[in-house]
Amino acid sequence: MEADPTEGHLRRAELLADLGHFDEAVAELDPALRADPADGTALALLAAIQLAADRPEPALAAAERAVAAAPAELQPRVTEGEALLQLRRFKEAAAVAERILDGGPDDPVAQLHGAAILGEARNGQRALDAAWQAVNLAPGDARAHLVLSSIAGRLQLTDLAEQARDEALRLDPALASSAHLVRYAIPEPAARNLCPTPETAIGWLALYVGAFVVPVAMLAAVLHNVHPATSRVVAVVLGLAGLGLVALFANRLPGTPREMFRRDRASTVAGCATVAGPLGVIAYGASGSPWAVAVALAATALAAIAVVARIRF
Repeated sequence: MEADPTEGHLRRAELLADLGHFDEAVAELDPALRADPADGTALALLAAIQLAADRPEPALAAAERAVAAAPAELQPRVTEGEALLQLRRFKEAAAVAERILDGGPDDPVAQLHGAAILGEARNGQRALDAAWQAVNLAPGDARAHLVLSSIAGRLQLTDLAEQARDEALRLDPALASSAHLVRYAIPEPAARNLCPTPETAIGWLALYVGAFVVPVAMLAAVLHNVHPATSRVVAVVLGLAGLGLVALFANRLPGTPREMFRRDRASTVAGCATVAGPLGVIAYGASGSPWAVAVALAATALAAIAVVARIRF
């Protein structure tokens, strides 16, 4: 029995494509397609080769012909969706992904590829559900976990993304570096940025200064009834220490204090109120008026409210 010449062309085309000789691989398919222009297998391979060569338009044309020739085949539809993604025709790619998912609800490969394409075209709950379905159908397939990780990452589901990625790498440590699976991969978890944001820094400033001023003001109020002179001396000393604490934390803000306290109305109020707390304690020491202690406490409370609740005044 003679060997099928078409089969030989297909195998040689695959080999040439694997070696990166894409033009030669395309040329190798010409005889098969001249013999049968509706050869779904040859058209699917042609589409995959064109896509690998970063030629999405001819890849799409070949994939559409392959889908028309063999509507039940999965790979041409996957290539069609990926070509549409490269052409940034996201609405059409999403429609192709939906057809892939609907055509194989119990096929883990269909769910995997459909979820991956839909995740890039129109990420959302549908893509996430499909990725979960792929994982449930094939829990040992590292690619399914990697697709789930990618989609969860885009949806800001950080814990799920990292857990799925870790499982994918556990199942296949070499998967993340596979060139043909770059689409399914997500970057390494980003290192946590330990530098505080301006809002967080101002919040910590208000918190620490408030934690200092409140007990100092209460101590001054208690001593005022026992020994007013001692109360005033303690208030001045500790009030100056509170101003020193403000200065220390202000120097650690991610920017100059002037810039930080002018970011928005809440930051301005918080900055002024934070400084007013120790000044109120010092004012009590200088004047002996209990109202100055009340002002210090009120200013500290206002600073905390403005920063923690981010109230816009």
